[in-house]
Amino acid sequence: MTACPVIAHIWDYGWLAADDVEVPGGSSDGDVLEHYLASPAFHTSFLPSDKNETGIHGPFLADRIAASDFVPFQQVSMEGYLKALLYSPEWETPATPEQFAEVLAEPQKPFAQGMRCFLLRFDESYSDLHHDWGFVLTVFREFLFLGQRPGLIRRFVIGYD
Repeated sequence: MTACPVIAHIWDYGWLAADDVEVPGGSSDGDVLEHYLASPAFHTSFLPSDKNETGIHGPFLADRIAASDFVPFQQVSMEGYLKALLYSPEWETPATPEQFAEVLAEPQKPFAQGMRCFLLRFDESYSDLHHDWGFVLTVFREFLFLGQRPGLIRRFVIGYD
């Protein structure tokens, strides 16, 4: 089961998914991130599945990710980060301008609401953290936005499978 609905398609099998995750509030961003890691929303492949996904997060073994692996990410870095990903020379056909515009616009919205962004520092290149079929996600990037209200996380995931 996909935990995060697709809101934009990228390339041929790529996607941007987004949802809101409710967790108990905390006295710090670190507390909220810890609650996220303990929540059922964290334990998903982000792909349609009827498998038990309690031990995984995207392509990774869930227990290999700590709250400290979500690092602060600034709005000024977003466009360059996404351009490097979506227009990477490894793609035979890069994202279209329309796809790029949508993928850039959506994760900018929480910044406008004063939310703080955290990027999962691991991406698909960390194969030593993969579960046995994690290799199917050849792109995996996750952004979490905190701060609009206690316990609310706005989550964006870019994937390619």
